[in-house]
Amino acid sequence: MTLPIILLIAGICVIILEIFLPSGGILGVIAGISIISAIGLAFMEDPTSGVIFLALAMVLVPILVVIGFKVFPNTPIGRRVILAPAAETSKDRGAAGVNDDDYTRLIGKTGKTITPLRPSGIAEIDDERLSVISEGVMVDRGVDIIVISIQGNSIVVEQQA
Repeated sequence: MTLPIILLIAGICVIILEIFLPSGGILGVIAGISIISAIGLAFMEDPTSGVIFLALAMVLVPILVVIGFKVFPNTPIGRRVILAPAAETSKDRGAAGVNDDDYTRLIGKTGKTITPLRPSGIAEIDDERLSVISEGVMVDRGVDIIVISIQGNSIVVEQQA
């Protein structure tokens, strides 16, 4: 009767290892084989023992898996693997490249490209460096440009003739 007990304990330990050391399912398969073997050997010895082992496996495995997933995020590996929850307020999130500036004042203004526009890049307009987009064409660095439109939060420019 010791071999089924050892196999059941080993299977449960390997399930816990699978939770904390993801192996692509290899440890899970080994744990499953171990637990099924323990139940089979227990049934061979005595049907009552087999039922007890089956009941233990059916109760312990789900409980330990749930506990493992509750504990895992608090482990050093879990903190590296699992992403932190998203920030709830806009102040916590910070700027995500979207701002409330109204760039319509720039329409018709001229400037000079600081970086090549492929089609986006940096230009200086009214002594202010801004992220701009050309209309699908590449514009070299140091070229005069004019703001032709504002699309949402994007400043659309074209090369000045």
